[in-house]
Amino acid sequence: MTEGMQGLPVSGASLAYILHIIISLVLTVQILLDNKLPQSSIAWILALYLFPYIGPAFYLISGVNWKRRRIVQQRPEELFGTHLKPALDHQQSYIAREYERLDNDVVKTLHMNLFSSNALITMYNQVSVYHQGEPMFQQMLDDLRSAQQSIHLEYFLFRDDELGSEIVEILAERSAAGVDVRLLVDGFGSMFTLSPAGKKQLEKAGVEFRTFLNPRNIIGALMINYSNHRKIAVIDGETAYTGGMNIGREYLDGGSRFNCWRDTHVRITGELVALLQSVFLADWMNSGGKLKELDKLFSLMEEHDEETSEHLPAQVICSGPDSTWYAVQHLYFNMIANADSKVLIQSPYFVPDDGVKTALETAALSGIDVRLMMTGNPDKKIPFWAAHTYFHSLLEAGVKIYLYTKGFLHSKMVVIDDTIVTTGSCNMDVRSFFLDYELNLVFYDEAMGKEFSREFERDMEDCIELSREEARKTHVAKNLRNSICRVFSPLL
Repeated sequence: MTEGMQGLPVSGASLAYILHIIISLVLTVQILLDNKLPQSSIAWILALYLFPYIGPAFYLISGVNWKRRRIVQQRPEELFGTHLKPALDHQQSYIAREYERLDNDVVKTLHMNLFSSNALITMYNQVSVYHQGEPMFQQMLDDLRSAQQSIHLEYFLFRDDELGSEIVEILAERSAAGVDVRLLVDGFGSMFTLSPAGKKQLEKAGVEFRTFLNPRNIIGALMINYSNHRKIAVIDGETAYTGGMNIGREYLDGGSRFNCWRDTHVRITGELVALLQSVFLADWMNSGGKLKELDKLFSLMEEHDEETSEHLPAQVICSGPDSTWYAVQHLYFNMIANADSKVLIQSPYFVPDDGVKTALETAALSGIDVRLMMTGNPDKKIPFWAAHTYFHSLLEAGVKIYLYTKGFLHSKMVVIDDTIVTTGSCNMDVRSFFLDYELNLVFYDEAMGKEFSREFERDMEDCIELSREEARKTHVAKNLRNSICRVFSPLL
């Protein structure tokens, strides 16, 4: 026990409390200077003072504005701007020349993605879309077994279960055969899912293994809230996979918690593969991996014959907490705001920022067919409860809301007017928009748009549609619970 300024004894607990108040006041000033969204600032300030000691620690881990700092050294969109600058300049000139001929909504989306994420417009791609895990993994395992030069895998979650063990065995066998194999997992997402035995098997076989923001070191522990949520597989630089599926048995059959698992993933050949390879390589370098001949690794594929090559325009959109622009959030807002007749959205979680919420309401009030589908069987209760606080105003505006009840809905996609489609790793929530490293593909193709629309309508058969009357009848206790979750939704 020590004495205060007037000779009164001050306990250790009192000193700790005074220190907490001083730190909280300093962080309050920092939060105000960051000019976050008002609801985010209020949530963080409440957390500082309502949760002594825990609140300030949580803010330092997950609330710091990293736009003013740097988490990673090499952002994929920056590398695109450096290594693909001549192509990007050419495409900007192309859009300017062809502005009158192209669809206006397509032009605006292409142009925004070019400037916000250095998203090169690829023209020649072949894409297979998978809405279930079983056929996708069957094909991916065959591709992995056939690899001759390189295998690059990057996943938020890599489980050491039946599926993960089979993939580890394939990677070990291919590495022993002389194939360059690299595996990158997120430090938080895979912290407890990939066993030491599995890692030893990989290392023994010569597989290069890295962790993105490893929580077992000081820097990684401080950044634990900033996850790499991307899912990428690139085989021989010629075939790639990306979408919503991680590595785990539940992506095949729903696991122990769900009857089934509904997701979306794509297999790609063509020009997009080089860009997905580039994203992997950037994340690999940011995780301490070494690479040589970087320019060759970032080179595009060979030129295509316009008469015989399959034409499917597409872009790769990357974003993260320290990106110049929150590119995927801007993409979602832009697509919704520019829709002429239809907006279809699938996301397991729905905790939007005010801009996206207003865009949805405005579109529905304008007479556009706006349909939102999210899981009705949650794996995480808090974001599920927070989502319900948005439903009333959306339903009043005319948005149709569906809860998928057959199993767990993990698919992330937006379709507008059957002409522009985006799918990938990004959920329709503030965590994916502002805190996680995400990757989405954007397709400008009517056939692709119709395929995704048909699948959405098939999924509607396994949904319960919410009505305005049901939303109004929610018990006051549940409304209070949901509203408390919403207050802290910017922190989720």
